[in-house]
Amino acid sequence: MHGRTLVIVNPMARHGVTKSLVPLIVSLLDGHLDYDLVLTKHPGHATQMAADAGVYDQIVAAGGDGTVNEALNGIMRLPAADRPALTVLPTGSGNDYRRTLGISTDLPSAVRQILGGRRARMDVGIVNGMYFANSLAIGLDARVTARAAEIKSTTGWSGLPLYLRALMYVLFRQFYAHRVTLSLDGEPASDRELLLVAITNGPTYGGGFKITPSAVGDDGVFDVCIIGKIGLAGALWRLPFVVVGRHTRMRPVSMSHHTSLRLESDAPIEAQADGEVMLSTTYDVRIEPLGVEVIVPERWAT
Repeated sequence: MHGRTLVIVNPMARHGVTKSLVPLIVSLLDGHLDYDLVLTKHPGHATQMAADAGVYDQIVAAGGDGTVNEALNGIMRLPAADRPALTVLPTGSGNDYRRTLGISTDLPSAVRQILGGRRARMDVGIVNGMYFANSLAIGLDARVTARAAEIKSTTGWSGLPLYLRALMYVLFRQFYAHRVTLSLDGEPASDRELLLVAITNGPTYGGGFKITPSAVGDDGVFDVCIIGKIGLAGALWRLPFVVVGRHTRMRPVSMSHHTSLRLESDAPIEAQADGEVMLSTTYDVRIEPLGVEVIVPERWAT
């Protein structure tokens, strides 16, 4: 890494654990990097700081996928020529974008990877005018994300165990499909009954759930997983296969690649973008190929 760096730390990430990691982050960076370190104070603060960071060469988001999402949305407000590169120190609960970038969960290793890393470009998604780095899910998975946030706030759980616990709650208490109108790549819309739609740049969400196991972040297309209406027994039987990414040939699962998607529903449907929950009757989604510069390990490959 060269030039000036802004390190944006979300002290509340992983139930406040990230705040205790600040001294370690400082000790790992001091003497190796010309940087300023700032702590977020409220939701949306990372977006504000990133949007004012045009004088920096790179931004390090220290937190989870929500922190990355905020930083990305700030970066994308800047003129293209002024946008800093983005990378992540994964100290949050899910940390799925770090998998897409190839960053280690071990903090000293992650810092070494970043310091010795190289620049690359990654696709970004846009949904209803908001950017997302790694994934967007509409339907069942968004209800799981909302439930996971509730569980995390009271238990401190994180990662895949948190997501699975939330998933089991939703499966047994909030399990239903949605009637929607769906259009892919501008083609004529069709009426569908769907359990969920996952639109991703990276292979995982939910702390390691391999929803689109073949996805890569720089190919200019989304990997889209659509799961149609299915009974609870069928969902429970398939669940272990979905966790490890072995569901892609199962019915009623369809896997495909697209650059845009429009979903409409009479009733509002939950969605989550990089773990941030949304609620709308319409989702307009498109990709911006190679829209953001990132810092990845030297040996990173898609």
